[in-house]
Amino acid sequence: MTNSSVAIGRTLKRNLREQIVDGIGSDIVSGRLKPGELLPSEDVLLGRYGVSRTVLREALNVLAGKGMLDARPKRGTVVTPRSAWNQLDPVVLSWRGGASGGETRREGGVDALMEVRRIVEPGAAALAARRGTERDFAEIRAAYEAMERAGDSPEAFMEADLAFHVACLYAGKNDFLAPIAHAIRTEMMASLRITNRDPVLNRSVSLPLHKAILDAILARDPDEAAAAMKRHLDDTEHRRAQSQR
Repeated sequence: MTNSSVAIGRTLKRNLREQIVDGIGSDIVSGRLKPGELLPSEDVLLGRYGVSRTVLREALNVLAGKGMLDARPKRGTVVTPRSAWNQLDPVVLSWRGGASGGETRREGGVDALMEVRRIVEPGAAALAARRGTERDFAEIRAAYEAMERAGDSPEAFMEADLAFHVACLYAGKNDFLAPIAHAIRTEMMASLRITNRDPVLNRSVSLPLHKAILDAILARDPDEAAAAMKRHLDDTEHRRAQSQR
């Protein structure tokens, strides 16, 4: 067998495994498979997905590694409670973002995100002011300038807004902020689509608030950076409340 044949075989195996992971993971997050529920037997799953036993077991091990499944001898494989899931896993977040469940599920995700942002981002902005490098500052500044250039495009503004906040988190130079930055991307974009739909408000309100954060970080003023971030989050919460009326 040639090296290229081996590589193709590995790719196909990986793709099959990822399809199973995606299928079962999506079913768990959407509630089609509920916590405490037993997965179908291995033979049933093999028939459903048409894969080898090895590929199936690898897929189930991936989901167990995300805290979503618990396999035990003689009992079978059980869906775990949501509290056991790795909620910061980017794949789990992508399933949450695509899960059915209506407006209530989406609003719950945005509420949880705002709580996390209020806890984390003011402190992270203060750390960015203390620890950020010139390269970090250039990234934050570039994201702000992209917001300025967005004009009447809410989508361009939102992409730049997200980049701004992620850059602030990374500039804090704390290893635990990096997975949080990665994790909030999906839910934060959902939030921005609620709060940043109006180009006029983006220019007149959101831009000055972000400029105050940028200026405080560049001035290496941790207290003002945290205060400016808090003012911005207060405005975000206010705009979200208004959109729900």
